[in-house]
Parts: sequence; C-alpha cells; structure tokens
Amino acid sequence: MPRSGSDGAAEPVSPLRHRSFVLMLLASAGTFSGFSLLLPVVPLWAVRQGAGAFTAGAATGIFMASTVLAQVGVPAFVRRYGYRAGLVLGAALIGLPSALLAVFPSPGAILALSFVRGLGFGLNTVCGSALIAELLPKGALGRGSGLYGLAVGVPQLIGLPAGTAIAENWGFGPVFVLATVLPVLAIVPLLGLPRTHQRTAEPGEGLGGIAEVVSATWRPWLPMLAVSTGYGALATFLPIVLSPTVAAVALLVAPAAAMLARWIAGHFGDRIAGPGRMLLPALAAGAIGLLVFAFLAERDGLDVVVVVAVALFGAGFGVVQNDALVVMFARTPAAQASVAWNVAFDAGQGLGAVAVGAVISATTAGAAFGMLGVAALALLPVAWKAGRAVAGSG
Repeated sequence: MPRSGSDGAAEPVSPLRHRSFVLMLLASAGTFSGFSLLLPVVPLWAVRQGAGAFTAGAATGIFMASTVLAQVGVPAFVRRYGYRAGLVLGAALIGLPSALLAVFPSPGAILALSFVRGLGFGLNTVCGSALIAELLPKGALGRGSGLYGLAVGVPQLIGLPAGTAIAENWGFGPVFVLATVLPVLAIVPLLGLPRTHQRTAEPGEGLGGIAEVVSATWRPWLPMLAVSTGYGALATFLPIVLSPTVAAVALLVAPAAAMLARWIAGHFGDRIAGPGRMLLPALAAGAIGLLVFAFLAERDGLDVVVVVAVALFGAGFGVVQNDALVVMFARTPAAQASVAWNVAFDAGQGLGAVAVGAVISATTAGAAFGMLGVAALALLPVAWKAGRAVAGSG
C-alpha cells in the first residue's frame, strides 16, 4: 500500500519492497549472465574448432531467430503454464546446453545448441519484462522497468568482456561452466514466485487479437525499433569503423549510458513526466547522436567527440527502452506488450547489423549511420503522438 507523506499525499512504494519482483530481478541477472558470457564466446569457439566464419556468424543469427520465435509464442505458453514456468524453463534452456558445447564441438551441434539456448532466452526476456506490469502497481511501472534494466544490463556490461577474457586466458571450459551454473542457480529464486500472474485481460485470439495488439503498440514500437536498429549497427561496426582503443571505449560507453538512462527515466517518468512524455526528446537525442557519429566517425582527431556522440545515442536509447515499454503496458496486456517490445529490441539489432553492412559495402559508414539518424528523426511525430495518446487515454 502507498505510504502517506507529511502533507497527506500518497507516496508510491518502492518496487524493491515487493518480494516477488526482487526474486524476478535476481533470477533475470543470473540468466542474462549466462547469455552475456557466451554471446561473444560461441562464435570464437566455432572458429577455434575449425567451423569457419560462416558458422560463427550463423550461431548468433540462429540464436536471435529462435529468440524471436519463442517470444511470439510466450503469451499462449503463460496462459496455460504461468510466468514462473516460463522463467524456469527459459533458465534451464539457456544454461544446460552451454555445457554441451564443450562436449559436442561440431558445426551442426553448435548451431543446434544455439537454437535451443535462443528459445530459453526468448522465454526469459518476455516473461521477465511482462512481470514488471503483472507484479507492480501502475504507479511503479517506470521504476520497475528501470530496475529491470539494471538487472539485465549489469550482467551484459560485465559478461561480454569477461567471457572473452576468460576464454583467452583460462580456456573455454571455465566459461562454459559459468554459463551453465549461473542460469541454473537462477532457478532457485524463481521457485519463490507464485505460479502465475495474469491480472490483465487478454485480447482475442487469431487475427483479430493480433490486429488489436498492433493497433495498440505500433506508435511506441517504431521509435523502439529505430533506436534498437542503431544500437545493433553500432555494436557490430564500431570495431570496424574506429580504432581498437576508441572502439573499446565506445562499446563500454553505449550500453552503460543506456542502462543508466533507463534507470533514471524510470524514476523520472513515475514521479514527474508520466508514460510516453520522454519518447520524443529521447528519440531526438538518439537521432542526433547517430548523425554526429555519422559525420565524425571517419575523421581523424575527433575521438572524444565521437565517444560523446555514442554516449548521447546510448542515453536516448535507454530512455526510449523504458518509456516505450511503459506506454505499451498502458495500451495492451502485459504479455502482449512484452512480446512487442522484445521483438522490436531483438529484430532491430539484427536489422541494424544487416542494413548498415549492406549500405557500407556500397557507400561509406557515414552514409549508413546518417541513414539511420534520418530515419529516427522521421519518427519524431510518431513518438510525440505516442505520448499524447497515453495522456489522452489516462
């Protein structure tokens, strides 16, 4: 229940006072640790086993494809089995096949295990973010989303570089063990969750239900897709476009800025701005960051400004993540909102890598990233209307 301040006004209770929500955060941190450790290591393992660059790239591609495939099926799964079952199964599918990578190093086995692990990741991403709305009251959704961003963001900041470092210095075995143990341990806090949480009504089945979800979420979905596309492009091509030192700094700055901005946005959105009000300035910040990066990336002597541009984009990306999810929660049931948000996130990253790669091969990196910046600017009216639509419905 809300606490009353000295002026008699109700003060929202912190999401951290909700036991089930905290258990979900702990479990999400464990499963994302297993995911993050192996994201750069599996392609490296494939190459070291003589599988070649194609298998290395295909392992990540198949992982993301199966992730999206699982995400689409999560609402039907949780209606029957509940969110707890989805998170437990997801953690098991992410963790247990990781140990098998060391036992079955053939190209076919690597791809098959990547597919299975992607299914687990899809279950966890949708169930985890949906439980923000299912477990917390409406006035705490922004802060809950920000805390969830920390729970899944910190493991990525640590795990992405740590996985490669461990593999290079101590061998692949310890990485596979960690990537197995951490998600399996995450099952322990999940056992403390209730079987299911489905407070919100579900839309109709079939094409009518899909059309209803699309109609409710397309405005926040497009800005989310735009910034996720930019993030996927930066993550893929920063090491190619920039010098190794500058690229390493930028690859740390972008996710750190996104994670911190998402957390701050959650607090600001719940207490002051309201859902959807930050989409417009955040998308503008992301677009400006991309355009500045496009203009300066291939010029010498401006490394600091380039990193600042990447940081600006990362901050915009983080705020859009938080606000888009809260807007979707306000417009459609939690499971459907989580699917829409996660598909935009994962599909956008793949789209960014493919689209920018194609444009760079024909023109320049500046033209490719400039294209993404202009596309984000073109969606500013959509972001503005998304915020107004939520305000009008409230």
